[in-house]
Amino acid sequence: MPASDRKAAIVKAALPLFARQGFARTTTKDLARAAGVSEPLLYRHFPSKEALYLEIQNHTCRDTDTISRQLAELPPSTATLVHLVYYLVRALLLGQPTGPIDWDTRHRLMVTSFLEDGEFARLLYRNRFDDYCLRIEACLEVATASGDAVASPVSAANRARLAHHAAAYVALAQLPDKAVVEYQAEPRELLDQTMWFVLRGMGLTDRTIRRHYRPAQLEKFFADAP
Repeated sequence: MPASDRKAAIVKAALPLFARQGFARTTTKDLARAAGVSEPLLYRHFPSKEALYLEIQNHTCRDTDTISRQLAELPPSTATLVHLVYYLVRALLLGQPTGPIDWDTRHRLMVTSFLEDGEFARLLYRNRFDDYCLRIEACLEVATASGDAVASPVSAANRARLAHHAAAYVALAQLPDKAVVEYQAEPRELLDQTMWFVLRGMGLTDRTIRRHYRPAQLEKFFADAP
């Protein structure tokens, strides 16, 4: 197997181990066994467990999502704000779009990072989420200026982050085989309710939400993305 493919295979095998056991409790023997290689071969590609963990961090933060890039090209507006929030909430709750790392593993990597030194979570927030928050902030400013959103004592930056946290907790509550919280709603219905909760919390008026939050049109936008 070419070296690049072997490295990718090791990363893929290591992901669920780090996600479920954390960095400290995962040994190089565990990693080699999961990847189907010897420990010497593992060290040939990654000189240390830390080097492998860093590659996983980089792999997770690598922006290969064409939809995310398409969203970045939309001008700041109320409509763009709804698109950004829908993309975020939909990804967290429904695991869409899929990518090289499934969303269950992503969530577990975050949880184990919180329980350890937090470095993985910090890297992910810094490399992926901070820029997303800046786009949401710019849209909130436009929405407030146009009367689509009311002024709030909560900063635009924190409104963006709290929106993510609300949806992320709903997703984390569904991680165990038996959900921690029974929301008494089907996945799509729960997505709709979370969207209304988040958009209201961000300051959008009911009239604005009804005008811009149209799930069928949003789904078509994402389905038509290259």
